Amino acid sequence: MKKFNYKFESILNVKENFKKQAMKEVAEIGRQIEEKLEKKEQLILELKECKQSSQKILMKVSELQFIESHIYFINKKIQFVESELLKLKLVLKMKQKILVEKTKESKIFHKLKESKFMKHKSEENKEELEMLDELAIQKSSRN
Repeated sequence: MKKFNYKFESILNVKENFKKQAMKEVAEIGRQIEEKLEKKEQLILELKECKQSSQKILMKVSELQFIESHIYFINKKIQFVESELLKLKLVLKMKQKILVEKTKESKIFHKLKESKFMKHKSEENKEELEMLDELAIQKSSRN
């Protein structure tokens, strides 16, 4: 019995590595999106706190001006984080498309390997049956 040797094994391994790399990239982008969402939530909480503190009854004009400028600055930060989130989501979609493509390529080579293996097994079984038939013929001819 000869060992099954898939001639595209090295290509399959390369395709698998590309797929794993694409998966890592998608996971990294997902992690960055989560971080940006957390940062946005923190900024929103900070904005709420500033708005509450600006509603005090007695406050100096300079304090009020500072709080208002701080609120403006926080709003700008939130807008910046939202724009970064949009960019990351676009990159994520692109990376997901690449991952789907790499997965398809890998699957094609897996299916090809599977079909070649099944063909190899059927040939192996055929050879084994021929050998058993020959042994049976030799045994019956001796008797």
